[in-house]
Amino acid sequence: MSTTAQPGPPGARVAENADGGPGPAASAVEQHGYDFIPESERYLTPRQLGFFWAGINSYQFFFVLGAGAIALGLSLLQAVVAVVLGNALFGLVAYSSIAGPRAGLPALTLSRAPFGVFGNRINALFTWAMSLGFKTVNGLLGVFAVLALFDRLGWHHSGAPGKILATLLVLGAAIVIAVTGHRLLVKVQPYFAVVVAVIFALLLCYTVGGVDWHWQPPHHSGGGGNWLVLILSAAALIASGSLSYLVVSPDYARYLPSDTPVRKVFPRVLGGGAGMAVYLGIVGVLVATRTDLTDPVAGVQPLVPAWLYVLYIAACFMGSISNNASVFYSSGLAVQAVGIPLKRWLATALDATLALAAVLLILFVYDFETALNDFLSLVNVWAGPFAAVWIVDGILRRWHYDQHDIHTSDRSSRYWGKGGVNVQGLIALVCGMATGLLSINSPLLHGWLSGHLGGADVSWFLPILVSGAVYLALAGRRVRGERATA
Repeated sequence: MSTTAQPGPPGARVAENADGGPGPAASAVEQHGYDFIPESERYLTPRQLGFFWAGINSYQFFFVLGAGAIALGLSLLQAVVAVVLGNALFGLVAYSSIAGPRAGLPALTLSRAPFGVFGNRINALFTWAMSLGFKTVNGLLGVFAVLALFDRLGWHHSGAPGKILATLLVLGAAIVIAVTGHRLLVKVQPYFAVVVAVIFALLLCYTVGGVDWHWQPPHHSGGGGNWLVLILSAAALIASGSLSYLVVSPDYARYLPSDTPVRKVFPRVLGGGAGMAVYLGIVGVLVATRTDLTDPVAGVQPLVPAWLYVLYIAACFMGSISNNASVFYSSGLAVQAVGIPLKRWLATALDATLALAAVLLILFVYDFETALNDFLSLVNVWAGPFAAVWIVDGILRRWHYDQHDIHTSDRSSRYWGKGGVNVQGLIALVCGMATGLLSINSPLLHGWLSGHLGGADVSWFLPILVSGAVYLALAGRRVRGERATA
């Protein structure tokens, strides 16, 4: 049985919508899922894509990661270096986004080429699991903000009813946006970006005057023999954000016209995404030198007036919605790619139910900080190697895929492999993941290679190099041959 995209009649023209652009209105439910986007429906512009990335990164997660660099024992300057270094991988996110307009496909569809139709389902499952983790983290940050707002409004010690109501508010808004689809996602993100950026700028204005620019962590010896190890460890945590986007970067760009040049995509994705992440991370570093951000909401309260604290809570709430909406969206595509025969909006709704349960589980059973650190350390082990394989494969193919065969789930597909599996892609993935396990240094895992490097965590970039190199060596000649005969 084969599954093919249904892009509509050839050469069809799409009427203008109520927003003045081609295609349906932003409020209309998107009908496309993980299938090919025909040229007549490519409504997106590079400028919109840049604002989109700024919007989905305008959330408290990067602020928390910046504060985490200080918590690891870095000085102010070292923590800033870790923030910049950890977000450097966003350059790869920006470059790989060109796969969207060139192929017109999301990542979990085009990655069938290097892994096989069935072999790629393991990556779809990992993508879904990773998305569930990020939805949980983002949701919890939003829930903590809403609970703080309840307290400011007089509902003290709201307990279980408050947690449940806050969870429904935070996840409910994100789910509505994600279920509606790509156009609404793109339309709302610039507003989130501007509002959150302005509020964090106000927070910075009220805190920067008291920052000790020569701040050193308590018990600082002055020798700092392990400063490089600490910077790499902090960068590994921070890089988990960029690595998570490498798994889905084409998903959001696939509505760009296919001839959109790289020079228009790369700087806008890099500027919007990495720019916002670095900005919020550095604010987190500066604020963390002045207060304890173990609780990233309540920790800010002593530094700012009441009105700004309320605005800060609002920014945390909105940021959680902005990012979770995009994560829910790609997670719905992952549910489809696993092989569950649901429409995109139904897959997203099903996924949302599971995310709701996960947030409540953490709220009532597990410790948030421990769960966060364990989760982020595992993201690096798989996400980078997976992305390296499909990016190298895409470069070799010049991002050209057969629109019919990529959606065909039987041996007639040129991407079938052996028994539905391309072994070379899986070997490269396993080599990268093994490198990640050997080179990680986190509270959950201490890798052998990391131990021989004095505890340095290089799991955020070394597995990418290994996985990409292995795939190039194993499959480079074959893929070039397939491209020549296509």
